[in-house]
Amino acid sequence: MKDHYFLERVTQNNVTVDILNIDTNDAAVHGASQVCCQCYGYRWKYTQAPGDTKDPCKNTVRGDRVCAGGDVEMYDKCMERIDSWAKASFDGATKDLMASTADFKIINTHYSPHFHMDPPHMQKWYDLTKTHQVHGWFNGHTHGFNHDVAKWNTHFFQNGAGGGIFSESATTVANNDQVKTTWVASGQPYGFLELSFTKSWMKVQFVSFDKTWDFKGFDFGDTTKGGVARGHCWFVPKVLDSPGVECKSSVNGVVGMPT
Repeated sequence: MKDHYFLERVTQNNVTVDILNIDTNDAAVHGASQVCCQCYGYRWKYTQAPGDTKDPCKNTVRGDRVCAGGDVEMYDKCMERIDSWAKASFDGATKDLMASTADFKIINTHYSPHFHMDPPHMQKWYDLTKTHQVHGWFNGHTHGFNHDVAKWNTHFFQNGAGGGIFSESATTVANNDQVKTTWVASGQPYGFLELSFTKSWMKVQFVSFDKTWDFKGFDFGDTTKGGVARGHCWFVPKVLDSPGVECKSSVNGVVGMPT
């Protein structure tokens, strides 16, 4: 990303899309605290026994010797800096959404409000998407894919297994009366979400490998290239007075590899 927050506007065929790229590294799950603790570096200063299988980084907190070496001043300054970037993103997004004349407005970021944030942070972003009628929120972090729909018809997409690292299964939304899961990718596929637009609709579809690919280990030269397979698909309306409709071509079962 070229900055912690920036707006991109794309216009083609008389359709305009505003893409708000935001910094959400103040998230509770694998976010600011883990960055500022740097526990996976500090732990080896204190725990190097080959037989020690405990992971002190799972529950470390501010002041622990494996959290910034116990230096609370350094930890606090780090947290303040990350919080300031997230605040700048929120303030920038609020300003730009208020001024937006785009047909569609989408947010692109690393974390999900309901999977990776504590309730106050989650609610802050929920309120922003509801107030300003954001059509889609796209995040990664979890190396899987799912599609959740809010009561105010903003669509939340997890788009986190594009390759380069292991893929994993996503999960459904739990203990949340504001957002409901519509789809979770079957298996543990690699892929991406493909977006296309008309003046009235945003189409989002999962794309992965088809079955004609043949992978022979880690040597790319030995790979037999195939085509694409498309899976879950949804039409999101420009006017968010409904959740939209699933595409007739949508496939919610196993698509892509690895399964």
